[in-house]
Amino acid sequence: MTEQHESPGRLLTALSDDELRTIAAGIPADNLAFLAVKLDGSDRIAAAFGRAIAMKVRRAALVAVAELLGSRGRVFIGGAANGGVAFDAGQGDSTALIRDTAARLSSTLTVGGVDYFIQNNIGVAFFEDSSSSDPADILQAAIGAIHASVTTGVHIAYAADVSTADLRAEVTLAAELASSVGEAFTLHYQPIVKLDTFEVVGYESLLRWTVDGRLRLPGEFLEAAEETSLIVPIGRWGVVEAIRQLGSWRELPSATDEFFVSVNFSSQQLYDRDLTALVRTSLATHGVPAGSLWVEVTERDLISADSPAAQTIRELHDLGCVICVDDLGTGYAALRYMMDQPITVAKIDRSLVDGMEHTGTKRRIVEAVCHLSETLDISTVAEGVECDDQVELLREVGFTHGQGFLFGKPLPPGEITR
Repeated sequence: MTEQHESPGRLLTALSDDELRTIAAGIPADNLAFLAVKLDGSDRIAAAFGRAIAMKVRRAALVAVAELLGSRGRVFIGGAANGGVAFDAGQGDSTALIRDTAARLSSTLTVGGVDYFIQNNIGVAFFEDSSSSDPADILQAAIGAIHASVTTGVHIAYAADVSTADLRAEVTLAAELASSVGEAFTLHYQPIVKLDTFEVVGYESLLRWTVDGRLRLPGEFLEAAEETSLIVPIGRWGVVEAIRQLGSWRELPSATDEFFVSVNFSSQQLYDRDLTALVRTSLATHGVPAGSLWVEVTERDLISADSPAAQTIRELHDLGCVICVDDLGTGYAALRYMMDQPITVAKIDRSLVDGMEHTGTKRRIVEAVCHLSETLDISTVAEGVECDDQVELLREVGFTHGQGFLFGKPLPPGEITR
């Protein structure tokens, strides 16, 4: 164990639990608190200037905090958190210490005559936030709060607001997802109809996951998949399976040339440089024309025109696929992207469709979107249609297509009769 000497402004080392306990020695157990720090920007600095510079900058950031806090806190480097501060919550103003640390970490650092800024996340834990009085457990609670800071975008997160059980469940869920790709996943399909004739002209493919005999909906696992790299292999499987099913349906006598299947893509999937080649190969393998595949991208995932994701959208459009913006109305920038990117279909979010007959503002907004879409030769799909009373109004405001429980619930392909 490295011998530690407490002195204002000195950076200590806590690479082991024993070193951490040495740092915490002298602070009453029930007053012990930790502020854990994740220095994300050091990775960017390493990419731009090299690993050695990044390590110097990271260390300089923590030294700067140590010089600022003096005897108010014991600043250390190492461990799962890039660094942190051990302090006595019963002495002085803890809020001021946390505020001052955050402010210093949010300032520029000068190393070798060059100014740097490191993006950082902070997690805070007090004695009562841990299941034991062991300093390692209290620091672990602070590290759990860092995760909350990263995922929510809040600069400072507190362990009191974080459930360790939930974090462990997330880890377990990710492992289950990784072992299920291509095995436990299936696709269900919900019909999309023409509002003037009620003819089923296509289906949206929707991912389902069966675990221990229970069918899980996307709300139970999709966020976890998108937070990891797992959404890419899951998405690749999903698009290939949807195209295969589309090929089977198109061989039926009842299939028309305009019959399609839509597939949802997240921004992470669109960053997959091999996606266009995968789609091209799958379409050729199953004898499906590219125009029969709708590529659905949610409004929140529409990216600026010069991004790699936007490039993939353009490639899929050039291949002949129909580009569809999903959940239109949940964000603010989609109308501009409808003009910047090759959008052919707009699906209006059910939050705008629901109750439109009772809210004049909603109706005027939807009418404006439908009018703009018609001007741009963009088809419009009303999502969440559930009752007959909505249909005539949807036709009046200009919708061309509808989707919802009124026309059919998502079903596995074997239970669908067109």
